[in-house]
Amino acid sequence: MAKRWIVVGGGVAGSVVAARLATAGAAVTVLELGVDGSTPDDLHEAASLPGRTIESLLVRRIDNGPLVTYTSGSGIGGGSSINPGWAARTGPFHHPHQLPLEGDGLQRRVLRGGSRVSVSDVYFGQVPSGVSLHIRTGSAVERVMFDNGLACGVELGDGEVIEGDFVVLCAGALMSPALLLKSGIDGDGVGRGLQDHPSVALKYRNDDQRPQGSIQMYRTGQIQVVETVIGDEFWVVPALMRPQSSGAVTLDSESSVEIQFRLCQFERERAEITNSVNEVHAAQSHLEPIEVPGAGEETEWIMQQIATTTPVYSHASGGCAMGSVTDRCGRMLNIDNLFVVDASVFPAIPSVNPMVPTVQLAETVTGRWMAEGLVSN
Repeated sequence: MAKRWIVVGGGVAGSVVAARLATAGAAVTVLELGVDGSTPDDLHEAASLPGRTIESLLVRRIDNGPLVTYTSGSGIGGGSSINPGWAARTGPFHHPHQLPLEGDGLQRRVLRGGSRVSVSDVYFGQVPSGVSLHIRTGSAVERVMFDNGLACGVELGDGEVIEGDFVVLCAGALMSPALLLKSGIDGDGVGRGLQDHPSVALKYRNDDQRPQGSIQMYRTGQIQVVETVIGDEFWVVPALMRPQSSGAVTLDSESSVEIQFRLCQFERERAEITNSVNEVHAAQSHLEPIEVPGAGEETEWIMQQIATTTPVYSHASGGCAMGSVTDRCGRMLNIDNLFVVDASVFPAIPSVNPMVPTVQLAETVTGRWMAEGLVSN
């Protein structure tokens, strides 16, 4: 009888994990909070669709900062359904992947015939007919269930229990640590080491008449800059790609999830972003400014922006670091049949956009499962 695998989350990692398991003969159930559907070419349209982001997700971006909304992909395909699909070749994992790439250098993106495709479009589209793959959307997983020290299934928010032989958390760097904590797993490292790429958006009138929706990227040292047109505005968004600061996902006294990134704790980080903002503003001095810092107020403005605005870069990573929370197979230490496979297992945030590294992580880990014989009947 085929082993029953429960995959919590049908996003970037979950799509790869579920497709690989089902193709190898496992009986797979994917439980996804959001929706299914096509991947619109217009990024801003995609992110505004109901069920494509986690609703009412609030985080603290800096120490003692206010709660602000955070854009975290939801639905089948997860973040890959709402992001530009940047696909730089560098990253912590180098396992081959099946994503179609178009463009050169930093402009390389996940595209098929010039149109955006999500990770789920690619990986679920390659699953052969007749396999045991059941995808349930609108399914909010509340906690992992245990029996004699082993995971035996999950409980949904409505109380339904779904049983399985293996449970794989692919809910992302914010939700996977939260699920572990809500399931009573709060050992050393769980929820710790949360990171993101701190970014700010400088906004100008689109006086150069760049095409609506155009987007491009360039990089200088540790700073990556994305330029895009939104309505009649031209946004230039520098981000620090090698941050030192880290925060945590925790539970408060009422078992509610608290997310604190604690970005830009160190002077080096603030100085790097300040320098990049000054360079950007100088380069765009011919444009009418809409939202930019005043002279001599750059660092204060940057920290205010980081603290109080929904970020353009939403690259949450860490919280279940491989080596301290999981082993090299994503297996929770001391729980043989519970795994975490998503951006939460990165010991440090990738210095590139994390979507492709997360796909390569999922390919790497599922390959290790096959080598261990976990998926055989």
